[in-house]
Formats: sequence, structure tokens, C-alpha cells
Amino acid sequence: MAATETPARPPAQDVLVREARLRPLVGLASLAAAILAAAAGVLPGAIYSGFPRVYVLDSIRAASGQDFGGDGLRTAQVLFIHDKALPLLGASVVQALMVLLVGAVLVFLLDAAQARGATTPRLARLLAMVGAVASAVGALLLQIGVMTEASTFAGQSDHSTAAAHDAVRGGLVVAGSGIGFFGGLTLAAAFVMIAIGAMRVGLLTRFVGVLGAICGVLLVLGPATGSSTFIVQTFWLVMVGVLLLGRWPRGTPPAWAGLDAIPWMTQQQVREARAAGGGGPAPARAAPAPAGPGVPGAARRKRKRRG
Repeated sequence: MAATETPARPPAQDVLVREARLRPLVGLASLAAAILAAAAGVLPGAIYSGFPRVYVLDSIRAASGQDFGGDGLRTAQVLFIHDKALPLLGASVVQALMVLLVGAVLVFLLDAAQARGATTPRLARLLAMVGAVASAVGALLLQIGVMTEASTFAGQSDHSTAAAHDAVRGGLVVAGSGIGFFGGLTLAAAFVMIAIGAMRVGLLTRFVGVLGAICGVLLVLGPATGSSTFIVQTFWLVMVGVLLLGRWPRGTPPAWAGLDAIPWMTQQQVREARAAGGGGPAPARAAPAPAGPGVPGAARRKRKRRG
């Protein structure tokens, strides 16, 4: 008897039944995440619309030691954060819920892709789960830390520029920022690997798969460049939700009907199919879909090339 045995895979029918049960729930979760992503992108801008500005010239004068005869330059900013503590906390809760739902959607897509033979590393599951949780925890810790420091600052007598700077550099603020940064990196890696893997086995269309990878890249580049990335992420989540709910305009990708990978045709294959078909519309797939749900591979047949 062999020393190690390969774990038995669950029957194909059980996998398909489980997917059929979960797909509507995950589709709704994806649409809910899209709504939360849009809210998380819009709310901070609305809350900070009246945020006091500190101009460069004043900052230079303060750094040179010039006395402005009153509170520090950043005092009004910290007090503004203190006044808007609850709306800002609400925005952080929305952000946390959104990334948790995104993590659930990614894990479901990964399981479905691996059931069809995707070569996506199993590490992607850990990255999606850890990235989602770390991003959520980081967002909440950061806001709670800022709220706590701003409240302490508002209740003390020292409102100098140095005290205002210290108010936004507390330990909890630094911890929240670090955890959130780590979570963003890991979630970005999961986005890229899972979206491409699901696309390659035919569960996501080419456009949705590539856009998912772009979402992962933007999770890293967005904060670095200061650009808003929630629009792309919202759009991707809506499309995934519509696809999982079976409302895709061109029909649900056939790969969902069985456990066979049905890759998209390459451009070369499309051109050959068009040439063989006399210039008519080319098929979208390199292999036909199964005849019915729950019978993976039952209808796989080799097609004869037309002369």
C-alpha cells in the first residue's frame, strides 16, 4: 500500500449542486459589494468637502518658526476630523464590509476554477481570505485610532501645530495603516490570480477576467497615485454579480454547466474558424458546452472540420 494517498475528490454532481446553490447567493453578494464599493468611494469625498486647507506658503512659514499668534496650522483639520467622527466611522464600516464580500466572491470563483482544473496556486485562497480580513481590520483600526487621537486633541489645551501632528500619528493609527497596506497587497495578488484563473477555464469572459486583474493592480497603484479606483472595482463586481445570477446578456458561460474547462478561443483559432465557416460568425469557444447541467463531459465530442 502506498505511503501517501491522493485525497478523493468529491463527486462531480455534488460539486455542481453546491455551486448551483451558492451561485445566486454569491451573485447577490457581488452586487451588494458593488453598492458598498460605490458608497465607500463617494462618502469620503462628501464628508471631506469642507476640510480646512493648509497652504504650502503657510507650511513653510510655520516650519521656519514664525508665530501665527493662535492655534497651529493643522488644528482646524484635526478638529474637523473630530466633528465628523461618526460619518467617517460609518464610511470605514462600509469599506470593511465591502472588502469582506469581495473576499467571499474571490474564494467562490477560485473553488469553481480549481474544480475545473485551473492551475491557480492554492495560496490564492489564503491571500484572498487574509487580504480581505486585513483590509477590513486595517480600515476600522485606522479610523478608530484617528477618532481617539482627535478626541484627545480636542479636549486638551495645547492646540499647537506639533500637538496636531502628534494627534494623527498615534500607535493605533500606525497599526491600522500598516495592516491595511498589507491587506491591500495580498488582496491585490488574489484578485489577479483568481480572475485570470477563472477566465482561463471559461468561468469568466475575457473582458471580465482581464478587468478583474486590472482591479488587483489598481488596488496597489491607486493609493500610490492618489487616483480613485472604486469605479473600476464597482463595474467589475456588478458584472460578476450579473454573470453569477445567470443574467449575462450572451448567456452564462458553458463552463458553469459541468466540470470541464472550456477555454476561450485564441485569435488564431477565431480566424481559422471563420475561414473554415466561409466567413460567417466564429464560435466563441474552443470546445462545446456540456449537454446539460450535472453531466460533466457527457457531450464532449470532436467536431469534424468542414471542408
